[in-house]
Amino acid sequence: MSQWVRRLLLTVTVLATIPLVLAPVNREPACDSNTLDQAVEQLADDQKRTDAQSRLEQCSAASAKSLAFALTADTAAMRVAAAKTLGQIGWEAKSAVPALVTVSQEDSDLQVRSEAVRALSAIGRDSQSYSDQLQGWQTGEISDLQVLQQQLNTVLAALEKDQQTWPTKAADLAALRRTRNGLQTQWRTLTDQPSYQVVSWVQAHPWIATAGLLGLGLVIGYGGIFLLRPLWLLKVGDGPVKAIASIPTIGPWLSGLLQGLLPLKYHPHVLDGWVAQQLATANANFTSPTNKTVSDRAIHVPLPVKCNGDSETDFGPQTLRPCFRQSRLCLLITGEGGAGKTSLACQIARWGLEHKLAKHAILPILIEQELEPSDNLLDVVQGRLQTLVAAADPLDPALVAALLRQRRLLVILDHLSEMAEPTRTKIRPADRQFPIHALIVTSRLLEPLDHVPKLVLEPMRVEGNRLSEFVNAYLTAKGKRHLFEDEDYFEICRRLSRMVGQRNITVLLAKLYVDQAIEQQQGAGGTLPDSVPELMLSYLNQLNRTIEPANQRDPLQVQRDAGVIAWQCLKHTYRPGTAPQADVLAALAVQETEAEARDRLRYLENRLQLLQTLEPGNKLRIVLDPLAEYLAAHYLVDWFHSPSMQTAPDFLAEYFQKLSESQSHWADPEVMWSQFFASIEHQLDQTNDTPEAMQGFLLAVRDCCLEPSKQDKIPQFVPAELARKAGLDPEELRLAQEKRRVRLLISELSAPELKYRIRAADDLSQLGTSAKIAAANLIGMLENRNQILEARQAAAQALGKLGMGADNLLALLTDADEELDMRRSAAEALGVMKAGTEQLLRLLEDGNQPLRLRQSAARGLSLIGAPSGAAVPMLIVTLQSDQIITQVKSIPVWKERLSEELSLDLVQIPAGEFVMGSPPEEVGRDWYKSSFPELEGVDVEAQHRVTLPAFAMSQSPITQAQWRFVATLPRIKRDLNPDPAHFKGGQRPVEVVSWYDVIEFCARLSQHTGKTYRLPSEAEWEYACRAGTTQPFHFGETLSTDLANYDGTYSYGNGEPGVYRQQTTEVGSFGVVNGFGLADMHGTVWEWCLDHWHPSYQGAPTDGSAWVADGDDRYRVLRGGSGCYDPGFCRSAYRVRFIPGLLGNYVGFRVVCVSPWT
Repeated sequence: MSQWVRRLLLTVTVLATIPLVLAPVNREPACDSNTLDQAVEQLADDQKRTDAQSRLEQCSAASAKSLAFALTADTAAMRVAAAKTLGQIGWEAKSAVPALVTVSQEDSDLQVRSEAVRALSAIGRDSQSYSDQLQGWQTGEISDLQVLQQQLNTVLAALEKDQQTWPTKAADLAALRRTRNGLQTQWRTLTDQPSYQVVSWVQAHPWIATAGLLGLGLVIGYGGIFLLRPLWLLKVGDGPVKAIASIPTIGPWLSGLLQGLLPLKYHPHVLDGWVAQQLATANANFTSPTNKTVSDRAIHVPLPVKCNGDSETDFGPQTLRPCFRQSRLCLLITGEGGAGKTSLACQIARWGLEHKLAKHAILPILIEQELEPSDNLLDVVQGRLQTLVAAADPLDPALVAALLRQRRLLVILDHLSEMAEPTRTKIRPADRQFPIHALIVTSRLLEPLDHVPKLVLEPMRVEGNRLSEFVNAYLTAKGKRHLFEDEDYFEICRRLSRMVGQRNITVLLAKLYVDQAIEQQQGAGGTLPDSVPELMLSYLNQLNRTIEPANQRDPLQVQRDAGVIAWQCLKHTYRPGTAPQADVLAALAVQETEAEARDRLRYLENRLQLLQTLEPGNKLRIVLDPLAEYLAAHYLVDWFHSPSMQTAPDFLAEYFQKLSESQSHWADPEVMWSQFFASIEHQLDQTNDTPEAMQGFLLAVRDCCLEPSKQDKIPQFVPAELARKAGLDPEELRLAQEKRRVRLLISELSAPELKYRIRAADDLSQLGTSAKIAAANLIGMLENRNQILEARQAAAQALGKLGMGADNLLALLTDADEELDMRRSAAEALGVMKAGTEQLLRLLEDGNQPLRLRQSAARGLSLIGAPSGAAVPMLIVTLQSDQIITQVKSIPVWKERLSEELSLDLVQIPAGEFVMGSPPEEVGRDWYKSSFPELEGVDVEAQHRVTLPAFAMSQSPITQAQWRFVATLPRIKRDLNPDPAHFKGGQRPVEVVSWYDVIEFCARLSQHTGKTYRLPSEAEWEYACRAGTTQPFHFGETLSTDLANYDGTYSYGNGEPGVYRQQTTEVGSFGVVNGFGLADMHGTVWEWCLDHWHPSYQGAPTDGSAWVADGDDRYRVLRGGSGCYDPGFCRSAYRVRFIPGLLGNYVGFRVVCVSPWT
């Protein structure tokens, strides 16, 4: 051991012994009986008495017995000394009081009696000091005081009667009396304490007290547990109670007491403790990303809610708190698909978790899957709760029932209207046995729910005046507001308003749109959708883009697969539901293997999280109901657009069977749609449902039918019939939509962006009488010279189509200080509304007016028109050298009435003779040999004389409106596409039509009118085009883009380059005609002729008939040039070959009528 360790131990030892050395020696007095007896004997010795009294006093209570014995000594001195010593000892000598009492009354020596009285007074006084330290429960000590008091009373009573006296007797008795009184007061004070009374009662009734105290202990213990550890009570069951009952004597009594306390086991305070313990886990699981229903609705933008029909603009937890104070509460959240029903239910659930609906927390139980007929509702809730709180062991059904009864569980039954009857029949809130006391139901229908009292909540749609507020709140909640400058932000709001301008907007649609705007702003590219159907497909594309590029699937394939699955989920009930996985795989595997189908299914479910597999794992559903409806609608409408027998819907099985038996390959769209409508009625009859049950899907189908890309193959009656089947009045729906759309468009007339103002004016022009309320806004836009020209022109066109503002347009037309282009627009607008004939005619005839204004006046007069066969003033222009020669000529126009609002205008072409072809020196003839080497040396445009009879020709190329009308007429030999044109517009020429299509058109038109219509021959076309002229164009030596539509980057002759429009123009829009009254003969569109192609005119007919013999029947002839060719191709004599079955842009036609007009 080291030296310093030994030194340390020595030091510690020394320090520890010092207190022992320094401690004083404790010399307690010897108090054994011999010593005490010796001390008592010494009391008789005057010299030793003082020391003896001191020793006896030190031994106090131990010496009291010896001193009491000394009171009977023979010598009076010893008795006096013993009494005096007892007084000095005080209360500790209480055992000697009886002896002192005897001595005070009977001793023969008066001095002894006096000292005994004084000793009693001293003992009594000392007892009072002692009693100050007593508590009420010290009943034994308090009883000693009572005994002392009684003894003092005895002494006083006896001495007061005793005639013997001593000098200090009166003083001694007075002192004793005072002592007795003080002692009595002190005793009463102690005995008045509740603790003394309780302990005294217990001592008097020991069995009752023991049982009571034991019971009280149990109650106090149980209560303490109840208040401080309430969850312990949940562990008390019948077992412990029965065990206590087996205890002898008091066991049954205590068992009964516990049995009475057992109801506290499910007291609200206990349940609150259990909920508080599970709250963190439940909250985490409820809002977990794996809980897609809730996590997808994590952002809640507050919106007004209708509560029992009354609008609640500040809807929040405070609205619902009174409901959660009731013993039973039922909330029905109703509204259309995507209105935000589930989102609102999830928000209410979050409020419950946050103690905002009541003083206690409430755990949400979300049920969104169908229940099997064998399922017990309480068992289902128990299972959901066990998952929510992640309980390792099964929960006690009694606990779950108590939680439901005390409204600590809020059960949310989502989309009840889409659930089957087995599930719906289990929701019976009026049944006394119904276990759920806090219920939220979401449904598209106003569910009766057994007609129990309920609060009906209806999330209100995002109205136009609150749309920007919603978008701002949503962007802010997502932390994305900073991505959008104010201009970008308002652009989103305007585009969203336009997209849903014809219908109310739901929360879901608004969120999906803004989410895509965010993605685009973050660099994803692409364009935002313009319609709800496009929005749903864009949402799919957005989900697909979230996958890493290497694993992304083709977006079109994703759309097709999602549509197939959606249709499988809706095809039986026409409302969102589930589909057997086997059926889905079979539908996906129609053209591929089952393995590939499973792979695509996994992609949609696991990667895109578009689908949800329901227990026990054999059924699927699409997670968003409105998305399911629109995808199914897309699938159905696409199928109608391109029907296939292999994938035909079930409701067409019988129809296709008949087609197969008749060996027909053409399915009538009207018949197929009628079969669909019949299936709707059949479904409603089977389920006894109202049309509202499937309204979402039917309106989605209607939206898809109204998509421009689908309209051409959708029978006209279908959209209105879909509205009727959905329980809506088609006319009321149309009027309401138009009213909302007009309000939106009026607001857009003030948009800062020019393109939106122009589009708003154009859209208003299409709405007819419902847009009359926009007149003042359009007139203001028209007359505001601070507006950009294009906007004012758009306002003029809109007013013309709506037939409003004639006086304002006339004032603008005749204002010489107004811009020329604005006056032209006014002239055409007046023509459209058939007003201002006199003013337009004066302008047309005034040679001092600018030519372009006179052209517009002529255009306006042609639009006003005249009765069939009446003459219409027209403008003829000739371009000669450096001057422009104009002539106003009235030419009769004949009208073939096609419908009430549509006619085919024709002019008479007189009989005559002309030189067909062009002179060798005409510019442009050399093109043939450069393009077709086989034509080297062939005079393709050789001049020759032709004589023709009179005929009538359509004044302009056939328009798209005219084509569309004839395409609806009965088929002769082939089907016609109602809308084939590349450049859309009812008054634009139809194009992208084959020669065979045109022959079918003429056949149908002839059958409809009873007149003979056909294509012109080459000779007829050129004769009509020249109208007596011999120059390259009927305008003269050159061509101008102010008079015709062609590629103006080129010029011809001494002409100048002009505009290249790169599209067709409305027929007659240039306001000029040739000498026969024909418009648009040069440029715009190529025009079919009857003739086969012949490289030269050698052997051609000279009577103007079509040359269909000895030619190359692989080709037909085109004439006139088009808007995308240079002017050399637009000459009167130019001719080109084209395959008759080919569809080409800029290829149209005009017709000839050989029947006489009178």
